[in-house]
Amino acid sequence: MNPAENAAPRPLRPYGTWAARAGLALLPFATLGLLCPVPSLVIALRRRRSADWAAFAVFGAVWVSWVIQLATTPDTTHGTRFAADVLLIGLSTAGAAAHAWRAWPAARKSPNENGESA
Repeated sequence: MNPAENAAPRPLRPYGTWAARAGLALLPFATLGLLCPVPSLVIALRRRRSADWAAFAVFGAVWVSWVIQLATTPDTTHGTRFAADVLLIGLSTAGAAAHAWRAWPAARKSPNENGESA
């Protein structure tokens, strides 16, 4: 008898559990957008797809824009500069968190004995 025939199939977990997914999604909120490119970088390094690298480039550009806007905006700002600040902070927190939540693959179910998904 072949020992591999007796082994039970392991469930497929492509890149970790829901804890990793939630951790990456919470990172931009926990740092108020300062680490917004990090979840995209982790996803791009894991999957090595051009779309993931493009998402990392977009969030990197948002981060650079946010830092430049922060450095050049006075404390008592209003109007369009304030709206730009709010937009960049929103993109760097909520946008990066939503991207990390949707792009990180969820755990898949293992196929049953007929080869179909359960």
